[in-house]
Amino acid sequence: RVRAIGLNFRDVLNVLDLYPGDPGDPGLDCSGTVVGASAELCCGQEAFGISFGCLKSYVTVQEPKLLVNRPKAWSHASAAA
Repeated sequence: RVRAIGLNFRDVLNVLDLYPGDPGDPGLDCSGTVVGASAELCCGQEAFGISFGCLKSYVTVQEPKLLVNRPKAWSHASAAA
């Protein structure tokens, strides 16, 4: 479950339809709660990192190795920034 995302310039150009070529789905940097387990991630784990197309409430992570545990001292917004 996506709790926060970090917007970047590519995302802005993408939603304005100004990006040259195919930028893919918007969203890249995110923080959230794992709701489905995998070999690398446990259900309920608070994680952050890179997940392509994360500008939505729930995302299926294609590369779980690009996510790590979110430190408890960090908010979701700080982790996604």
